[in-house]
Amino acid sequence: MKFLFRNKLLIILLCLSLFAIYFIAQKKSFFKSVVVHENIINNIYEEPLEDINIRLDIKNCGDSLGSFNGITAFYNDGFSTCDNSGRHKSPDGYVYGKKWQCVEYVRRYYKDALSHEMPEYWGHATDYFRINIANGSMNTERDLVQYHNGSIRPKVDDLFVFQNMAGGLGHVSIVTNVTDSTISTIAQNIGRNCIDVLSLDGNQIGGGCVGFLRK
Repeated sequence: MKFLFRNKLLIILLCLSLFAIYFIAQKKSFFKSVVVHENIINNIYEEPLEDINIRLDIKNCGDSLGSFNGITAFYNDGFSTCDNSGRHKSPDGYVYGKKWQCVEYVRRYYKDALSHEMPEYWGHATDYFRINIANGSMNTERDLVQYHNGSIRPKVDDLFVFQNMAGGLGHVSIVTNVTDSTISTIAQNIGRNCIDVLSLDGNQIGGGCVGFLRK
C-alpha cells in the first residue's frame, strides 16, 4: 500500500515538474513574441511612405494624396486645373500656380516649407531648367542654384525637372528621400498617387530627369 502511494506521489511530482517546465518555456516565448511584435510595429512606422501599400479612395479633383513636411499634394485628373478659379495664391499674394498641377506643388512647397519665393511664376514645368545655365550657377528666374543631372549627388528638398514629359510641357517634383541606389520624390498630377521612386547610379538620376534646382 505504501509502495502504491509512493508511486502515485512520484507521478504527481513528475507531472507538476513537467507542467512547471512547460509554463516557464511558454512564458519566455510569450515575452519574446511581444518584443518581436513591438519591433514590427516600430518598423512599420519607420517605413518610407512608398513602401506602404495603401490604396486611398481618390475620386475627386482636390482630394488629398499625401504630404511631405506638412505640404499636401492634391489629386488632379489629367491636365485639367480642377476649377476655373485661376491661379492658386498664398494669403500674401504669392502665386503658387494652377490647381493642382505639378508646378503648383513645388512652388507651394518652396514657399511654405522652405520660405523661398521664386521671382518668376510664368512657364511650364519644362521652363524650370535652362540648359544654357552653367552647372552650379544661379537660375535667376527661380533664384535657385541649378545642377545638371550627374554632376553632384541630389539631396532632400531638391527640385527635379523632367523636360521630355507631358508632350513637352515637362514635369517637376520634390526629393523626399535619397538612398545609395534610389531617390523618392513627391509631386502632383501623376495620377492617384504622389510618390515616385527613381534609380540613382552614383550621381546619375534615372527617369529622364535633366537636372535639379537647389536652395
